[in-house]
Amino acid sequence: MWKKLLNLKFWTPILLILIGAGITFQMVKNKPSARKKPNFQRGKLVEVLEASLSNPKIEIRTHGRILPAQKVVLSARISGEVIWISPKLSEGRFFKKGDPLLNIGIRQSQSRLKAPFNGVVQTKNIDLGQYVNSGTQLATLIGSDFAEVFIDLPIGRMDWLPNIKVSSSKKLLGEENRYQIPATVSLAGINSFTTWPVMIKRHLLQLTPRGMMVQLIAEAKDPFILNQKQFPKDKKISKKESLSIKNKGVLSSEFQEIQAETTIPLFVGAFVDVKISGRQLEDVVKIPAKALRDRDTVWVVVNKELQVRNVKIAHIDLDNVYISGGVRIGESIIISPIKGASNGLKVRIAGGEKIGGVNMPNENTKKWVRPEGKRKKRVKKSGDKNTQSQERTQ
Repeated sequence: MWKKLLNLKFWTPILLILIGAGITFQMVKNKPSARKKPNFQRGKLVEVLEASLSNPKIEIRTHGRILPAQKVVLSARISGEVIWISPKLSEGRFFKKGDPLLNIGIRQSQSRLKAPFNGVVQTKNIDLGQYVNSGTQLATLIGSDFAEVFIDLPIGRMDWLPNIKVSSSKKLLGEENRYQIPATVSLAGINSFTTWPVMIKRHLLQLTPRGMMVQLIAEAKDPFILNQKQFPKDKKISKKESLSIKNKGVLSSEFQEIQAETTIPLFVGAFVDVKISGRQLEDVVKIPAKALRDRDTVWVVVNKELQVRNVKIAHIDLDNVYISGGVRIGESIIISPIKGASNGLKVRIAGGEKIGGVNMPNENTKKWVRPEGKRKKRVKKSGDKNTQSQERTQ
C-alpha cells in the first residue's frame, strides 16, 4: 500500500489532471468579454413636415369655353340688289359701331345697313351685285368689346366660391345669382404663361345634360386685343393698388399675371383652363396630398414612434390637403411612404431627430400664440467699436 502511494507513476496522472483543471479554471475566469456593438438601425427613416397654422385661399381649378357675348345675324330689310359692300364686311375684319357695311338699291333708293356695335365679321353670305329678298341673312357679326366664358363647375363645389355678390338696396327678382368673383383663364393646350383676367357675373339655373355641372358665366374684356394697354413687365404695385387688390380678393401674384402682356387673343369656341380665387380657410394645417392616408388619417411622429391619427379635413385640392383638426402645431407629420405602417413602429427623422420647435396647444383657445423668439447675442470682436460702446451703455 505504501509502496503504491510513494510510487511516482501513481501520482503522475493525478498531477496532470489537477494542473489541467487549474489552467482551465484560470482561462474561464479571465476570458475576454465581448463588446456589444451599438445598433444603428433605430427605426424606419422617414421624411416629415412640421405642422403649422395658415389661412390660405382655396384655388378652384376647372375648365370652360369662350363664346361671344354679342352675336347678330345681319338680314336684309327690303328686297333688292347689293350695290355697295364695305371693305370691312369681310370675314375676320373688325368694324366700329355705326360703320356703314352695305347698301341695297331698289327703285332709285337705297337701304343702308350699319354696324350695331363694335365687332368682327364672323361669316359673310352675300357679294356685290347679288339680288336678295327681304329677310335674307347677309352676314353674322359678333361683338369685340367683351366675350363670355362658360365655366363648368361641379355642383358640390359651389360652397367653395367666396360669398361676393352684387350689393343692391333693392332685391330684384333673379338678382340672387349675380356675383363679382375674380378669376383667370388661359388657353388650353398652349404652352404659354399668358393669362386673362375675367369676372364671374352669374350662373345659369339649369345643370348641363352631361356631367350635371353648374355653368358660371364670366366676362372677359377686349378678347381680341384691340384696345389693350402695354404694361411693362417690371411694373411695381403701389400700396394703394395692393390694398385695393386685397379688398377685392385678388392676390398680388394674380395681379401681376393680369398685368402681363398678352399677344394671343381669346378665340371664340376655344377651351380654356380656369382658376378661381375661392373662399378663405382659417386656422388650417396644409399638407401634401400624399401625406393623407386612408382618406382621413395621417402618420405623426411621437417619441420616435409612428402614431396613426384621425384628422378633420377642411378642404382637398389636386395637390394639397387642409386639416382643421386632429394634429397639434409643431408635430411632425410623415410625408414619405412606409410599408407595414402601424402604431408604435420605430421611426427616425431624416436630417435630424428634431425639426423645428414644438408649441403645444392651449385647449381653451382656438388660435395659437407664438412665443417671441430670443434674440441672439452678438459675438464680441476686439475691433468692433459699436459693440464696445453698447457694452458700456449697458
